[in-house]
Formats: sequence, C-alpha cells, structure tokens
Amino acid sequence: MTITTKTGDGGVSFWKDKRVGKDNILIETIGTLDEVQAIIEMVGIDLEEVKVDLWGIMGEIAYEKKYEKLGERIGLMEHTIDKLDEELPKIDKFIIFKNEKAIKLNWLRTVVRRAERKIVELNKQQPVNPKLLAYINRLSDYLFMIARREEIK
Repeated sequence: MTITTKTGDGGVSFWKDKRVGKDNILIETIGTLDEVQAIIEMVGIDLEEVKVDLWGIMGEIAYEKKYEKLGERIGLMEHTIDKLDEELPKIDKFIIFKNEKAIKLNWLRTVVRRAERKIVELNKQQPVNPKLLAYINRLSDYLFMIARREEIK
C-alpha cells in the first residue's frame, strides 16, 4: 500500500468519493487541526487528552461521527482556566513570553485560533456542532493560561 494517490498534483484531493480543491474549507479546517496536533508534539507538555479530542473533532467534521466528550472536556478546561486565573498574577498589559515552553504554547494557541476561524467559515457551508466551536475557543484560552503558568516557573 502506498500513500501516494498521484491525483493531488493538480491542487485537488480525493475526499469521500469526489475530487475537491486543496483549498476547500473542509480540507483547510482538517489540515489546520492536524497542524495543531503536530505542534502539540513539539511543545513538550502532556496534552494527550487534547490530541484525542482533536482526533474526535476531525472525525466529527470530516465523517460526521459525533464526538461525545466535548461537553465534559469543555468543563474540565473551564475548571483549569478558573483555577489558574485565581493562582496567576492579574494581567494589566500584553504578555511577551520569554520562557521557551510558554513561547511554544502561545504559538500553539495562535494556530488553535486559526483553526477556530476555519471552523467558523466551515460552519457557514455545513452546520458544525456548537460544542465543537466552544471547545476550540476554550482550548485557546486554556493554552494561554498554561503558557502563563509556564512563563513564571
């Protein structure tokens, strides 16, 4: 078996028995979420549950297989965000991260924000689970807060 289909050279991909442009919003969205997963590997912090969530989210977007853990995972992230918000110093200016892990987490956060924008655009063409949008939004907040925690270590 080979991963080469020899059909993508003209700017198209084979998706669900049809050819779609590589700039198709569905392909762009899944590609951005895939990029998020790749960056998680580089960050050097345990985000295994987030990777599992992203697989579930990509499955829901691409194959319409409902990912049931979104509500639970949103709640866990919100709990952690609230806890860190109480523990960390209050913010009164923009933060420029200097700690290497914090910098990588912040980079990851910005790519998650891009994924969120792609999902919003996709939602205009095909309905997206509102919990999915909430999860991605909360994930960027969560990453910002753990980046802040890393910065003061």
